[in-house]
Amino acid sequence: MTWRFSSYQIFLLLPCIFSEDIMNEDGVNLSIKFLNSYIESFKDLREEQENNFVIKQNHSKRVAENALGLSEKLELPEKDKRLAFIIAMFHDIGRFPQLVQYNTFNDSKSVDHAELGVEVLKKERIPEQLGCGEENVIYSAILAHNKFEIPKKLSEQELLHAKILRDADKLDILKVLTDYYSNRNAAPNHTLTWELPKSAWVSDAVAKEILAGKLVSKKNVASELDVKIMQMSWIFDLNFKASVEYVLEKRYLEKIYESTSKSDRIIDIYRKVKVFAENKMMK
Repeated sequence: MTWRFSSYQIFLLLPCIFSEDIMNEDGVNLSIKFLNSYIESFKDLREEQENNFVIKQNHSKRVAENALGLSEKLELPEKDKRLAFIIAMFHDIGRFPQLVQYNTFNDSKSVDHAELGVEVLKKERIPEQLGCGEENVIYSAILAHNKFEIPKKLSEQELLHAKILRDADKLDILKVLTDYYSNRNAAPNHTLTWELPKSAWVSDAVAKEILAGKLVSKKNVASELDVKIMQMSWIFDLNFKASVEYVLEKRYLEKIYESTSKSDRIIDIYRKVKVFAENKMMK
């Protein structure tokens, strides 16, 4: 299963959102244009910041493709497919001012990037300019995408798009991380390792959660290895069978496991998440 769409295919989904005048911009995908313009408004970045801007810019576009792919798999109405794409395109817009101001992507050491992103979207009036007409759904989905659990009391549509975004986001984060873990020559990137110490041992609290089939809490993460175990636990938090299928197809769990120091505990953890994913596909 591969979710990759050409710019033209994505462009074909947009006419029902935008006015005819906007669509006359030589086929420019306006949502991508808005994101790019916002990113380009930041000047005098250091080289590392520029590199991380590119990482998040490309991540946003891939998450949008993932959201569109999930929407296709779920056979959603065209309106929801387009909305899922737009939400995903702007879900991390708060990451750019976060990095400039705090030089980290770690929310606990800076600011909630989802909340900052919604502030940016409101200030720049991006949803209004896109003519989406679904501002509450956009803001609710973005605010929910980085929380430990999806907040209660969302409307049916808000819940649907929160689930799509959370899955689409995790799928691409797993891609970025496993590419990094698999490249032995990759330069150290503190934004991906959380600036935590290395360790050959999984913390007891982290192991207890994942072996119980639970999502690992960030508060229990104490080392780079714990971060990897937490990422394996995301399999329990995926909302759609198609998302689990994608994880297995791309071998993300296996690639994380291969990057760890082996121990009986880590072997048990890997077996737990792999069996869970395979059983999910049989239901």
